[in-house]
Amino acid sequence: MSPRKIKYRLALVTMKTRIAFVIEKIRIKYIDYLTAALEIILSATVGFLIAAILLYFMGYNPYEVFGVLFRYGYGNISYLLSKSVPYIMTAMAFSIPLIAGVFNIGGESQLYVGAFTALLVSYYTANPVLGLLAGIIAGGGLGLFISILRLYRNINEVIAAIMINWTMYFLLVYLLTGIFHDPKISHQSIQVPESAWLGELLSPWGRIKISFILAVIGAIVMYYILYYTNLGYLLRVSGLSPLSARYAGYNPNKAVLCSMLLGGAMAGLGGALLIIGDVHSIDTTMSTLYGFGFTGIGIGLLGRNHPIGIIFAAIFFSGLLIGGQWVELKTGAPPQLTDTIIGIIVIALAIPYAYRMLISIVRRWRMK
Repeated sequence: MSPRKIKYRLALVTMKTRIAFVIEKIRIKYIDYLTAALEIILSATVGFLIAAILLYFMGYNPYEVFGVLFRYGYGNISYLLSKSVPYIMTAMAFSIPLIAGVFNIGGESQLYVGAFTALLVSYYTANPVLGLLAGIIAGGGLGLFISILRLYRNINEVIAAIMINWTMYFLLVYLLTGIFHDPKISHQSIQVPESAWLGELLSPWGRIKISFILAVIGAIVMYYILYYTNLGYLLRVSGLSPLSARYAGYNPNKAVLCSMLLGGAMAGLGGALLIIGDVHSIDTTMSTLYGFGFTGIGIGLLGRNHPIGIIFAAIFFSGLLIGGQWVELKTGAPPQLTDTIIGIIVIALAIPYAYRMLISIVRRWRMK
């Protein structure tokens, strides 16, 4: 056989091997997507079925309740999307560190400092861009501080985050009531100047707030970083196996620092978007900000810790919250019942993925 024919056959074999590899990669990828979709559908069915049984035995018509829940919860697209903004960001604050093997429940305090810093900067500069940057820096700095306590002072990040959450809460209450309150409206803070508000854009579905668009852009940027950059590869490898990361020449400590920095920055951006793009002030009881960080944990699990999945999970959860309020008004159901129904649905959807994450964490702990 001539050298030319040998070269041709080798090239043909190489091409066939590459094509087979690509086909197998696509097949595995879509099998994973199909499995996740079936898991979500089955979990949703179980959740709604349990909720329906509970409603029936409580004396309410499940068909009527679910009709009100979805008709009013997802009817106003503009309000639905704007309400999902802080949930998208705090879910990202939880999920990004979790991918790197860090349990960040400090999204609450990171959202606090991001919102408060953005409020002050935008109030004194009337510049929304500077306000958003300030929120990102403040939230990211607090997340980085928690990771430093873990790495260099051997303080568990969960304990540190819990203490910092309450410290930031009461510190902000003091600052809002004692220093930065509005002289004309004593129960709320100073307000973001109208010239610094983030506006709205017209769309076929109505007015869409720019804050939602920026939140989606932030999630897409995080998706690119996590899955298409060396930094994202470092985070994912370190989260799956710190020992393997060290063997490959990576530093897992760097993954912890970077993941908490990025997660805190997302929570800080969420607080800034909420203040500059929506509410424009903080009430002195902190009800404007309270709870978003804790709820973001469930939404992160609901979105499978994937930035794109988190966007849809946050919108879905926001619709449940809005619809739950209308269920109370239309059917007379007590708030506790609607909260229970929403909780059952969300838990049913999140449990399968949460179980797999728990098993993975236990395995990593045993390897250490």
